[in-house]
Amino acid sequence: MVDGGVIVRDPVTGLYGFRLEMGRDRNGARMQARRTGFVTEKTALAEYRRLSRQRDARTVRPRLTDTVETLCQDWLRAREQELQPNTVYNYTWLLSLIYPYLGTVRGSRLSARMTERAYRHLEAAGYSRTTLRTLDLVLTKAYGEQTGLTLGAHRPRESDTLRPVWTLTEARRFLDHVHHDRLYPLWRLLLVTGLRRGELCGLQWRDLEPDLATLTVRRQRVVEDPASRVRDKPPKSHNSTRTLILDPATLTTLTATKERWFAVHVHRPHRPTPATRQRHQPLQPPRHPRRSPPHRTPPDPAPARLHLPRRRIRHPPTVNVRGHGAKYTNGH
Repeated sequence: MVDGGVIVRDPVTGLYGFRLEMGRDRNGARMQARRTGFVTEKTALAEYRRLSRQRDARTVRPRLTDTVETLCQDWLRAREQELQPNTVYNYTWLLSLIYPYLGTVRGSRLSARMTERAYRHLEAAGYSRTTLRTLDLVLTKAYGEQTGLTLGAHRPRESDTLRPVWTLTEARRFLDHVHHDRLYPLWRLLLVTGLRRGELCGLQWRDLEPDLATLTVRRQRVVEDPASRVRDKPPKSHNSTRTLILDPATLTTLTATKERWFAVHVHRPHRPTPATRQRHQPLQPPRHPRRSPPHRTPPDPAPARLHLPRRRIRHPPTVNVRGHGAKYTNGH
C-alpha cells in the first residue's frame, strides 16, 4: 500500500484502505485500526470517519459485555469486505472450535487460563497443534480488536512429530510407478517444484515457455466453501507469482504432453489447461483439510493402483531430483 494521504490506493489490486491511530489500550500498548479492500474511495472515507468519531468519543471498544462468540462473529462480519471468501470460511470454522468452551463467556471475564484450558481440551479431542496455533492467532486478533484488551494466553507449542521426507530413491520409485498415469506430468511437477494444489490446478499451457525452459505461476484455482464454488484467483501472495526454471526431463515431459493435448483437443471448445479430468473438465483442488496430513513413504513394491490422499495433501513433499539429497518445499 502506497504512502501519502488519509485514504490510500493499493497499486496492485486497485482497492482503497487506510490506517488510523486509535490511541493506547489499558496496558499502554499502541493501537491501530487498519482497513483495506474498499472498492471506492468514498466507502473507505466513510468508514474512516466512523472510526474517528468512535476514537474521539472514547467509545472505541464498547462491547465488553458481549459473549466471546458474539465478539468473534462481529469481528468476522466487519472483515468480510477485506478478506477473501475462503479465508472468512476458514476463520469461521477455526473460531467455532472454541465456542463450546468459551462461547458463552463474557468478553470482560475471558482470561488466559480459560483459553489455555480450552486449547488442552481441543488437543485431547484430536486437533493438531498446528490447528491450535492458528486458532490462537485468529482468536487473539479478534479479541484484541473488539475489546482493546490483550488476551495473554500462551500459544500452543509446535508439534513434536517430525515430517518424514522422501529420499531420492523413493521419489524415483514413485515416478516409475506413475510413469504411465494420465496425470504423470502433474505428479512430476509436484515433486520438482513444490507447487500448491491450487497453483497446480490453475496452470495453463500459455504459462509454459519451452524456449526459456520456464513455467510461470500466475493464478490458482480454489474451492470456496460452503457453496463449493470453483473459481480462479491470484496466487496466495505477491511473492507467489513467480517463474520456475524446469529441468530438461520435466520440460521434455510437459512439451510432449502439450503436443499430444493440442493434437487431440485443438478443436475442443473448453479452455486449454494441462490439469483436466478424463471428461475434459478442469481439475479442482480438494477442500480445505481439517487436520494435518500424514506423510507416508511409498510402498515397495508399489501397489497395483496408487491411491494418493485427496483431502490430506496440502503442501506435497518436493524432492531435488537433480541433486543427491532430498529437501522439503511447501511452495512459499
